[in-house]
Amino acid sequence: MPTALYQTPALKNLTGPVLRPGGLELTRESVMKSDLKPGDRVLDVGCGSGAAGHMLNREFFLDCVGIDVDLGLFTSGNRIPVAKAAAQGLPFKSDSLKAVFCECVLSLTPNMMATLGEFYRVLEPGGQLILCDVYLRNKAHCRELKKMPLACGFRKGVGRKDIHEYVAGTGFEHIQWEDLSYLLTQLAGQAIFEHGSLEHFWAEVFGGECGASRRACGAIRASRPGYFRIIARKKLYNCHGQTVLGI
Repeated sequence: MPTALYQTPALKNLTGPVLRPGGLELTRESVMKSDLKPGDRVLDVGCGSGAAGHMLNREFFLDCVGIDVDLGLFTSGNRIPVAKAAAQGLPFKSDSLKAVFCECVLSLTPNMMATLGEFYRVLEPGGQLILCDVYLRNKAHCRELKKMPLACGFRKGVGRKDIHEYVAGTGFEHIQWEDLSYLLTQLAGQAIFEHGSLEHFWAEVFGGECGASRRACGAIRASRPGYFRIIARKKLYNCHGQTVLGI
């Protein structure tokens, strides 16, 4: 079973408690781009330490709850309700949430389409999916990436077209794509500053295994990874022009 990148001290030291490019500032920006209002019930999928959910509640007065498969990451000072659950089996009623935040988590799930289907199910008609994750601009090296002894989004080998088809195929509409690949560049620069090179960073991730770090670094570089944000909506009307709720 590959080690999860988010569990490695090397990444935690690089990103802080949110364990993803862009940090809390990206989450704040996503809220500003949405139409969420104080009191709206939202879900943070893969909430980790709970820092993002705590910020959503404190700064935007949302009613955020979190789920994660590993509650060992949760910090008690982040006061949000949390539950141990997988993204593809959410413990929420259908049509019960105003928004689902899924930041750098979808690519780690076993079945991305099934996971997106769960997001669609729990959202209210017109509810918003706020999705950030990695993608590949060159998929020719997918086979090498899948050999990495590390669970990270790069191993899924999905491109922009794949992501868009998954989201649209689930039923979401008004899909707004925003390329945020500069955030990966910033993170890589930070890794180089702190470790001397990306190979040294990956060597620490792999526990000092230089051969594995060189292969991983080469495959990732050749795949030209990017980072994106999608904001999409659950359909408000069905194919007959009626509201999804039948009103």
